[in-house]
Amino acid sequence: MFEQLSKAEQCAVLKHRQFLCAERSCDVDLECAMSDWLENRALPWRTERQVSMLELERQEIMRHKWIESEKARRDLGNDAVLDWIQKHAARWREWYERENEPTNA
Repeated sequence: MFEQLSKAEQCAVLKHRQFLCAERSCDVDLECAMSDWLENRALPWRTERQVSMLELERQEIMRHKWIESEKARRDLGNDAVLDWIQKHAARWREWYERENEPTNA
């Protein structure tokens, strides 16, 4: 089951395990930590991560819209937004996952 989590989620579970070990003053096995994380922390963690990612993506879209509108010497509005989505969204998300990938999971 642990292997089915994303690398970022695996890192969050490992950090949660460290927290539980300190809180309980004993060793907590990975299965127990993962179960507790999935039950009590996964939803808020995933929500926070998604909100953060979407805000950064929105900033990139607005930057693209501004640059392309400046080039066109007019506000391109939603056309620039759709242009970014079609041309850059997939690569940007791949970049985001790579840049935000934990190094110790």
